[in-house]
Amino acid sequence: MRVLVTGARRGIGAALAAGLAAPGRTVLIHHLAAAPEAEAVAARCRERGAESVVLEADLRDVDAVVDLAARAGAVDVLVNNAARASNVDIRDLSHVEWQQTFAVNVTAPMVLARALAAGMAERRWGRIVNIASATVRLGGPSGPSYVSSKAALIGLTRSLARSYGRDGITVNAISPGEVATEGELELPPPPVSATAVQAIPGVLVPDDMAGTLRYLVSDDAAKTTGQVIEVGAGMVLR
Repeated sequence: MRVLVTGARRGIGAALAAGLAAPGRTVLIHHLAAAPEAEAVAARCRERGAESVVLEADLRDVDAVVDLAARAGAVDVLVNNAARASNVDIRDLSHVEWQQTFAVNVTAPMVLARALAAGMAERRWGRIVNIASATVRLGGPSGPSYVSSKAALIGLTRSLARSYGRDGITVNAISPGEVATEGELELPPPPVSATAVQAIPGVLVPDDMAGTLRYLVSDDAAKTTGQVIEVGAGMVLR
């Protein structure tokens, strides 16, 4: 099995990559640019018996995304985790901010899915998992470009599930709640912590997402497609 996880330098992406690492698998670690953290994630994957390679690409650039897909090769599992955070208020939101957020959060996943699904269809097996966000249900606290882009990613998930279902490819989304990641710590704290409204108390960590991903890429999930699975300790209930 060959796996590509975008935005896997740290946080949720790193946990998802390591969570899929196992003997007989190749885990491709994508990040924007060379970084010791990305190499450290690759090393973690190797410790778990997988082969692992770091691939660089700027997902704001469609040509770079196409090139990333070509370098990734025959991918069986695509995890679209990379995301551009955007906390710009609607009153200050520029067209550039909006467009760059959508480029990384929606266009890049679409381009990668379209490019890599061709090989999956030939092999009659594939898994595409997009990482969404509970902000789609809550309307924030992230800014409108981020929330809207994640809503679009959910729409893309459902559309791709319809498009590729007959080819043996499932397409689903994981919607994390408030997860304690390095990226979250770099953002302004929300007015109300998610732990105050979670059904299950306690702080979520990136590894909490890995079990759901392992299920979605397994043969046990062969009939699960077009779904958005909330992994937020009951912060959001569907």
